[in-house]
Amino acid sequence: MPREVRRHVLSLSQAVPVVEQEGIPWEYLPSQGASGLLPATWRALFAERVTELLHRLDPDVLVFDGTHPYRGLDVALAAHPRTRAVWSRRGMWKAGRNVDQLEKAAWFDAVIEPGDLAGQADRGATAAVPADDVTRVPPVTLVDQDDLSTRTHSRRVLGLPAEGPLALVSLGAGNINDTNDEIGAAVAALQSRQIDVCVTAPAIAERAYAGAGVHLVRHFPLSEHFAAFDYAVTAAGYNSFHETLRLGVPSIFVPNTHTSLDDQVGRAREAARRGWALSTDSLAGGQAQCLVDELVARGNELSAQARRDDPGNGAAEAARTILAVASSSPSRREARP
Repeated sequence: MPREVRRHVLSLSQAVPVVEQEGIPWEYLPSQGASGLLPATWRALFAERVTELLHRLDPDVLVFDGTHPYRGLDVALAAHPRTRAVWSRRGMWKAGRNVDQLEKAAWFDAVIEPGDLAGQADRGATAAVPADDVTRVPPVTLVDQDDLSTRTHSRRVLGLPAEGPLALVSLGAGNINDTNDEIGAAVAALQSRQIDVCVTAPAIAERAYAGAGVHLVRHFPLSEHFAAFDYAVTAAGYNSFHETLRLGVPSIFVPNTHTSLDDQVGRAREAARRGWALSTDSLAGGQAQCLVDELVARGNELSAQARRDDPGNGAAEAARTILAVASSSPSRREARP
């Protein structure tokens, strides 16, 4: 968005302070799980907090980013009808999941769906939503190719070796399921090829990988320093998937199968089918070494194909849509009985 647009973030994520780097003020509201409150009590708190924020800031538009609009958001919007509302909703849901949430589109003046490079494999509920009911834009990432730092600068900033091949291993924060065995298998296979290894320690991680001989890095956005890495072994969540493919890092995707909604398996397998990356459901049982060997042999070919098929960043189009809703009148919600 243009810099003159006043922006403000309310988040349930403990990682929310990172938005300060973009000059955006923020507020934190603990999620229901983090708060320890009963669901009904938390929903009342959520509605009260959002209502207070809308009255205090009087924004032209509220953008809810997520797949499950919380009860209480509708109450807050009804209490401040001048504010328009947009639902930013990623696809690639697991088949048959979350279908009831689609009815909540009635709370909003528009729905934006950031695209997915693996969209041809999308079998979730959002894939069947008619085109007239949603604005679909290309995949959205925070960093573009032109934003990348140089290899030398990136390695220096991250405190990584200046020379030699280097791989990024990023298999999630480990809060949903224990990823240490998978990380260990990846590290061992990479090191056997004399490839140095950097393991991410995300801000929201409850613990960090403690294996020997690896570099740990905490940096946001890490993707601006992807030029530091020759290879990546990563989960197939939306951000990791699109950043590694769009920014040209030869990758092995290891989807997290324990997510409740995000179809990481479908996303990773589609990348392999399209010749963009390698994919495996697990690195155990000797799989890691074979895949790392193939990545070294074919990685540049795969990443080049992914770059050729990249439709570009949808962020600017999404921003234009949000600003158009902000300036529209009257609100579609106001017109409903």
